[in-house]
Amino acid sequence: MFNKKVSLEQQLESLKGQRKGPYLSHNPVSATQIWQWCSAMGDKNSRYSPGTDQVAPPAMMQMWTMRDISDRYAPNSTDAPPYHVFDEMSTMGYSSNVAVSYDISFHRYLQIGERAKHYTSIVKISDKKSTSLGEGFFVTEQLEYLTVDEKSFADALITYFQYQAAEGKAEENTHRHSKQMEAGPPLIRGLSSEQTDSTDIEISALHVGDRLPKVVIPITHRLIVGGALATQDFTPVHHNAGIAQAAGMPDIFMNILTTSGLAARYLGDWAGANSRLEKLQFDLRAPNFPGDVMVMTGEVVALTLEPSADLVTVAFTGENSLGMHISGSATLALSGKKQRL
Repeated sequence: MFNKKVSLEQQLESLKGQRKGPYLSHNPVSATQIWQWCSAMGDKNSRYSPGTDQVAPPAMMQMWTMRDISDRYAPNSTDAPPYHVFDEMSTMGYSSNVAVSYDISFHRYLQIGERAKHYTSIVKISDKKSTSLGEGFFVTEQLEYLTVDEKSFADALITYFQYQAAEGKAEENTHRHSKQMEAGPPLIRGLSSEQTDSTDIEISALHVGDRLPKVVIPITHRLIVGGALATQDFTPVHHNAGIAQAAGMPDIFMNILTTSGLAARYLGDWAGANSRLEKLQFDLRAPNFPGDVMVMTGEVVALTLEPSADLVTVAFTGENSLGMHISGSATLALSGKKQRL
């Protein structure tokens, strides 16, 4: 509880460094949940289709141990509330929250029947910042993802902005968004409407500076809500316009897990069905609102030959009518050499 006799900085400092967990998955990895995810993301990779060697998309990492629709963690999870820091900051007047960046390393695929768990720690809280949304703090969470038999499959740093929504910001953003929508989405003639063909690329065919195809992804209410549900994210700002507006937004907006899934799909479609995502880092900027489109682009920035895998690093972006939605980089292992599971 907020203590007026202790400085804000001291209280925030006390919230850091507490490793909490484990938080368990409600269900084992299943073909049904993989199908739901791939359906929402438009991911047609054959490795994620039912079969004897079916695996889960790496970008599903965070989804497995999310809370259910009633905000409950799976039985036998720790009783320690993982987002105590955000609850405390809400009592201080900073009650709105958006995710702003991902930095993930993927270590292995999850296979059907495995069960996941995670541990979490708050590792950084910034000084107070003023943004277009309002004043608040950037909070970085460190997450460790393992199977219940202690096999690490991913680790991540996720940064959120916990803020006090600026007065009048919802009306201002709604007006600006309406004007941009009246003007129509960005010019998309000549661009691919959905995705590339998932043909495996060999490293010998690539050069630094090669451009990835531009791909247009329509941003619809269905995609935003469907993505939130498929990623097990029931946060109201992704399906309730009134609550989104109270947070300074003109409408519901895409969650970071859907953005991550779409970026992974874009990269995998280009690199090929047998490529594997090893690292994914990106920042979120302008939100994805319904009625817009996101144009994905990318460029090869590094090629690395290792004994176990041929690696390609790509810088990529996704732009909408408001500007840059996502900007980041990814490393993928190509199919030319045997890859680890």
